[in-house]
Amino acid sequence: MNEEPDRYCEKILMTLMLSDEKIRFNKLYERLKNANANMSKPTLIQHLNHLIEEEIIQRHQEDKQKVSYEMNWKRFKELQKAKKLNQTALHQIKSEKIFKSKSLFQQTIYTTAMVTIGELYYLKLNILDILEPENKLANHFSYSLIRRLFNLYATWLYESAKESKENSQKIIRSLDRNINTLEKSFFDHPFNWNIFPYREQTQPATSSET
Repeated sequence: MNEEPDRYCEKILMTLMLSDEKIRFNKLYERLKNANANMSKPTLIQHLNHLIEEEIIQRHQEDKQKVSYEMNWKRFKELQKAKKLNQTALHQIKSEKIFKSKSLFQQTIYTTAMVTIGELYYLKLNILDILEPENKLANHFSYSLIRRLFNLYATWLYESAKESKENSQKIIRSLDRNINTLEKSFFDHPFNWNIFPYREQTQPATSSET
């Protein structure tokens, strides 16, 4: 993905994504203002119109004074899956305080898992760009938002590291252990292609292949 999503559009989408309901224009503007988006109302309208034109978001108008917006989730299936997974993770680790109540080793393990999942989504979205070139813009936004969701844990781990030199050293050792574990699992012996608990699904042979 060579292009970076527009930062204003990204902030709009992040706000809409985190809401489980349609958002009225003024409420959306206030939420963006509280998130330090530094976006004027004319700028917001301009970017909303662009996202509507690209079918990234949907506009609902009940009457002249009541207009609301929401994500067009049909364009964001991977983001929807990632959001659900992140909500499950946050159900276990509800806040930075709870995250930091875990040992540094546990924090590192959790962060490694979440960052790895985020990068696998990135790879998947890149491949979907090949299959679905018409959905490339939505995939750009999807990855940007997914990275922000999953990198939350990396940010928390980084904050733990900043608390003391000892913490930083322990986290480095834990990260090295994670890297070494992956290296040994995959490269210290002939690769076990059955390491994952599922088999590749193959297409049935056609008459011309039999």
